[in-house]
Amino acid sequence: MRIEDFTRLASTPIPIPLIGGLAIVLGIVFYGLILLRQDPGAFHIWIREDGLAEWLTFVELSIMSIYSFTVSFSFEHCSETKAARRAWLFLGLLFLFGAMEEISWGQRILGVKSPEWFMRHNRQGETNIHNLVIYGKNMNKLVFGKFLTVLIIIYVGVIPLLYRSNKRVKEFINRWAIPIAQNYQILLFIIITIAIRMHLNLSKKVGELLEFSICYITFLIIAHPYNREIIPFKKGRAFVRKASLDEREGEGS
Repeated sequence: MRIEDFTRLASTPIPIPLIGGLAIVLGIVFYGLILLRQDPGAFHIWIREDGLAEWLTFVELSIMSIYSFTVSFSFEHCSETKAARRAWLFLGLLFLFGAMEEISWGQRILGVKSPEWFMRHNRQGETNIHNLVIYGKNMNKLVFGKFLTVLIIIYVGVIPLLYRSNKRVKEFINRWAIPIAQNYQILLFIIITIAIRMHLNLSKKVGELLEFSICYITFLIIAHPYNREIIPFKKGRAFVRKASLDEREGEGS
């Protein structure tokens, strides 16, 4: 394993559409943080339930779900790709679940009243899982907070290192077609997480911005992974390779 593989920020240049999306996400995040510092009241109106950040998070998760299903269905129907197809199908379902949870499964849009059980056990009286309180335990903090945070840290911080340094781990991950984070994605995750968590003392609602930005970083990972060879369909591979070819042509001229 070469040192360059660890120090290079991206294995291939970042596709322009992803850079554009990242610029928008960063702009929204830092606008929110500046607004929070200057006018907390205006920030809480801006970050309100069914506000911009929540709907953009829903859009991100929906796009990630569609993309994951597309990748899953693009694998050939054979025993060698069965694990990969299942892995991406699971991702598609996971992101779909997250998207629907974000809008309480369309409850507020359709004006549907919550069942009595959710009225008793949901902190906001909504039909969703992440706001449940079971036996005094806040599911949002326990499962979607602490547990999910540990999983993300392992996925973003530990697994990429093992993938680059351990041959068996690399073979296992590639067999399941698990997308691996690139260095620039890990760096973005660290910087944005620190920047936002530094503002938690000003408002707990700033966590909505963290959720929104982490969703986009996750999309960057699955759309532009370090192990881009796992993407089975030609257009997907072309998406992450075109920038690399353009750069080489530019260097040759």
